[in-house]
Amino acid sequence: MRVALSRRQVLTMAGGAAAAGWLGAARAPVRAQGMTPLQVGIAFQNLDAVCAWIALDRGYFQRYGLDVTIVTIQGGARTMAAMAGADVPLAFTAGSDVITARSRGVPLSLVAGLIDKFPYDFVVAKNISSGAQLKGSKGAISGFGGSSHFAALYALGKLGVNPTDVTLLQVGNEPARLAALQSGQIQFTVLTAGLDLEAFDMGFKPMLKLYTLDQPYQHTGIAVNTNWAKAHASTLDGFMKAIVTGTVYVQDPLHVAAAQALIHKHLPIKDDNLRRGLALYREQFYQTYPLVTVPGMEFILRQKKMTDPVTEFYDNSYIQALQSANFAATAKKSL
Repeated sequence: MRVALSRRQVLTMAGGAAAAGWLGAARAPVRAQGMTPLQVGIAFQNLDAVCAWIALDRGYFQRYGLDVTIVTIQGGARTMAAMAGADVPLAFTAGSDVITARSRGVPLSLVAGLIDKFPYDFVVAKNISSGAQLKGSKGAISGFGGSSHFAALYALGKLGVNPTDVTLLQVGNEPARLAALQSGQIQFTVLTAGLDLEAFDMGFKPMLKLYTLDQPYQHTGIAVNTNWAKAHASTLDGFMKAIVTGTVYVQDPLHVAAAQALIHKHLPIKDDNLRRGLALYREQFYQTYPLVTVPGMEFILRQKKMTDPVTEFYDNSYIQALQSANFAATAKKSL
């Protein structure tokens, strides 16, 4: 039996004062007339959810009657707190965060799976060349229980390092973790494609490329407050159509240069690093129909030592409906 937590309790779990302050500050954006207002959270700053930026900047959300505001929230725990009371009914976040929140009674479900394996490099300080040298070192993650935490633990295991022999610090998003590595505050972290290249330019090196190991893992996706979804089915359908349209755009070879220019406004890294990172994502990670991967969710449940049925944590029906209707073909004609 699950015990539903109040929004106040969830805010407390997430470091409530900061989350509550964000919720108060983000409440009243200017809205376009005739559009349904929709506030959407994003818990990371990398190439995982470029479909959202493209849908926003190219007007795909407006095409489906939505006036979307995308707000960056630092970390998965605060994102889950914002979603608990449907202040932010939809968010781009980690599958592991959704599982944790749902297991604590928060009415959330993963309704799309953007990235279904670890997209990380395990990056180490310049003086480290073996796993043995990591003993006694410090590493940076976004937050405990999130994707960067899982990735760091998985990498340490692959390198033969006992996690109890290192100290993990909750530093924040990837730019913050890279800054910590550069300052010498930490000796290792995990960085996604594109941002890893920024680290390599500074002289750091990857000890392990996790995306080459083919471990199914529901890294990031789109979460929804299920209570909100029941009353806003048409809004959710329009949102998903815009996301698939954005994905079709970024996957089209004809639009690679334009997509890169658009993305650069949201992710200000070096042009060549963005180009190379985007090429890797297009080749290995993006899916036209971003279905949640069941083996990837089951992997998280095993790591958390949870025995709950995996079906409690995701709902692929929204994306499957678009797939059955061959929506991507329609979307491509309208780019």
